Amino acid sequence: MTFLVDKELSKETGNIKIDMTYYGFVVESENPVGGGEGASCGCSSAGSCESNGSGGCGC
Repeated sequence: MTFLVDKELSKETGNIKIDMTYYGFVVESENPVGGGEGASCGCSSAGSCESNGSGGCGC
């Protein structure tokens, strides 16, 4: 798979790691950034849908 990241966002996040899980996928960045209200799992900077309060869907 190929992922594209905006140059400005890439500068802000640093290295990005994407892993598959049983429930979908996890996106982690070297420098976590907030997704803001209404962020989905795909916009999360850390954690998975299971991880309340750590940037996942349940925060």
